[in-house]
Amino acid sequence: MYLENLRLINYRNYEFLKENFSKNFNILVGLNAQGKTNLLESIYYLSTGRSYRPVRDLQLIRMNNDFFKIDGTFSNSSGQIQIEINFKNTDIVTKEVKINGVVKNKISELLGIFNSVLFAPEDLYIIKGSPAERRKLIDSDIAQVSPVYFTKIQKYARILNQRNHLLRNFNRNKGSLEELQIWDQQFIEVSKEIIQRRLKVLEKLVPLTRLMQRKLTDGKENIEIKYLFSKREEIKSSSNIEELLFLEGERLKKEEIARGITLFGPHRDDFSILLNGMNLKYFGSQGQHRTAVLAIKLAELEFFKAETGEYPVLLLDDVLSELDQNRREHLIQTIKNKEIQCFITTTEELPIGLDNCSVTRFNIEQGKLIKM
Repeated sequence: MYLENLRLINYRNYEFLKENFSKNFNILVGLNAQGKTNLLESIYYLSTGRSYRPVRDLQLIRMNNDFFKIDGTFSNSSGQIQIEINFKNTDIVTKEVKINGVVKNKISELLGIFNSVLFAPEDLYIIKGSPAERRKLIDSDIAQVSPVYFTKIQKYARILNQRNHLLRNFNRNKGSLEELQIWDQQFIEVSKEIIQRRLKVLEKLVPLTRLMQRKLTDGKENIEIKYLFSKREEIKSSSNIEELLFLEGERLKKEEIARGITLFGPHRDDFSILLNGMNLKYFGSQGQHRTAVLAIKLAELEFFKAETGEYPVLLLDDVLSELDQNRREHLIQTIKNKEIQCFITTTEELPIGLDNCSVTRFNIEQGKLIKM
């Protein structure tokens, strides 16, 4: 799978861009704040229908305009596919997705068509950030290979919102235990499905991550990822999840009513990342954090290949300079040997380690892309 061409109109600092890309390494060279990361973001947006940064679609529109467009053509084993995304902020805010010219009614119909894996400096928060960062990683991976999962997450959000509304009503003397019980049945059912899918993905992702970590560290470090139900109890099997959810709900019901908020469920779970048996978040160095994230990203490439039959496009945002020589060489060799299309942003003319690779270089300056 690779992106053949990309067209941007009024996206971030790009007034207009139209460019073809190489199947191999695409090096985006430029000073800071020229548009390198924005270009990677647009490719990721084409893949997932959203930015990987915490911004609203309105913030992606170029200044003094009321719309943006992302249009790309990519090739996979089935042939060419065109994806077009239009966002307008006029009298009515609209977001339209077209696949091969056909309008799609739901963002979930975009997922799984064009897959990408992103590795950016912010990804260190997978290790040292909040549980939400780790949940986002797993949920994003699952959604790209299983669009149905995305709809489950949306359904869960709606039920969670309704349940929270009902819990708040108890403090206004408007709630009833009978109504709460009805919502609990729906809540537990969709929660179970989400947790089961996460566990199945971990079964595949963890061995791959462990293998990559050992390769990166010459067998000196062993990494484990564990699912923590309600951030405290490790679970491996999906056989008794419904019972766990029911018991947790009963245990927390009085506190939930008092606080007016749901205190259990997939939105309260976490993933514990251990390095040689120690919690990496608290006992790992910056270098170990970076290596673990790299191992996870390399594992994601293999996970997508196993699930879809093709490697995703790899987006590397200013990370090569942060890796030591051994890790950088291993990353580049992995990409080169597996024929993965890769986009790399850098401030260097040619990052160390890419000297003998087939690369296409582009210079980016103030939202202008020029092939070098």
